[in-house]
Amino acid sequence: MIKLPEIFLFDMDGTLYLGDRKINGASELITKLREKNIITVFLSNNSSKNRKDYVDKLNKLNISANKDDIFTSLNASIIKMQHDGIKRVFPLGTPSLEEELRENGFTLTEDDPQAVLLGFDKTLTYEKIDKAYQFLIKDIRYYATHPDILCPTETGFIPDTGSFITMFETLTNRKPEIIGKPNTAMVDTVLSKYGKDKESCAMVGDRLYTDMRMAIDANIISILVYSGEADKSSYKESGLSVDIAVNSVNDLIDYFNL
Repeated sequence: MIKLPEIFLFDMDGTLYLGDRKINGASELITKLREKNIITVFLSNNSSKNRKDYVDKLNKLNISANKDDIFTSLNASIIKMQHDGIKRVFPLGTPSLEEELRENGFTLTEDDPQAVLLGFDKTLTYEKIDKAYQFLIKDIRYYATHPDILCPTETGFIPDTGSFITMFETLTNRKPEIIGKPNTAMVDTVLSKYGKDKESCAMVGDRLYTDMRMAIDANIISILVYSGEADKSSYKESGLSVDIAVNSVNDLIDYFNL
């Protein structure tokens, strides 16, 4: 039995909700953790939304959150690009992604970018694909917010950024610098912010190759839920060994005796 961690990192899509449907027990678990002064941080690889979008969505589902509680692959990408001195970006992303880039001082350009940023672009067009291709064959810096191939929704799965990565790799023979989960920098950044140790941190998520891979590589507590992408069969086939595996976040209320 694992003792109650001091900080929980929660994936959102497939873990706390599917589309617009909240997973049973999600808001109750968050409330009970906070009553015990446990830090709760919401992580997502889905870069089609910015932090304000996620705050609105969580609050609509009766899960209290503010912008400081949210950390996405887009936020991690922003930190990485700022560290690398990137100022001019050609993004493949939604208006929400573009808004957050501008708010953080980036110039969005179709003329002379220093980097291409590939996000979860639900507004992707042939024109965007062609522009990105023309830049990438000139060997400029190339980032992707995350590697997820599919995104879970309440009606099934839809194509995600990982499928676009494959397309551009076929076109250009180039792979991007992938920033989001399973990159352990996501964990390091959050723990540094709150001054917590890895031993006191747990990652709760539904994806084996991002959420659980990151937790294992970062040496934090790994908690797999079967409410999104992974199931018992895919977990067994993955060869990974997580600390806790449950059907959904609702089961964690009893597991930790909350």
